[in-house]
Amino acid sequence: KSFIMRKLQIILFLAPLLMAFQCESDEIVVSTVYIIQNDSNTNLIFITEEAGETVITSQSSHIFNFGPNASTVVSPAENSNFNSIQLFKSDSNQNQVLAYEQNPIQDELWSLNELSSLEYEYSLIITDDLID
Repeated sequence: KSFIMRKLQIILFLAPLLMAFQCESDEIVVSTVYIIQNDSNTNLIFITEEAGETVITSQSSHIFNFGPNASTVVSPAENSNFNSIQLFKSDSNQNQVLAYEQNPIQDELWSLNELSSLEYEYSLIITDDLID
């Protein structure tokens, strides 16, 4: 019995130590997503080099960028993947007209939503007041 108890004591002593070393090597990665939410009554056109033209229909949203793998939340202004936002709308002749521009990116115009301790989303909410 004492042999079994001694083994159990060693295992109980070593388990937290081994778990501590295991946790140190795990790097925490925070996921940050960036969304354009079109709450206006106008379809908007978002153009990027990677995806080309994307129509963000009225009353819908579009995930347009993912933050870099980081150990913390990356605000829109800190994200090096984009440094400006331009949204266009079509006029009566179907020409694209600039409807909204944010250059440089301003964090205070974005709303942050914490989905979990490791998942966040920033939304840029476009309303009729911003594009008229």
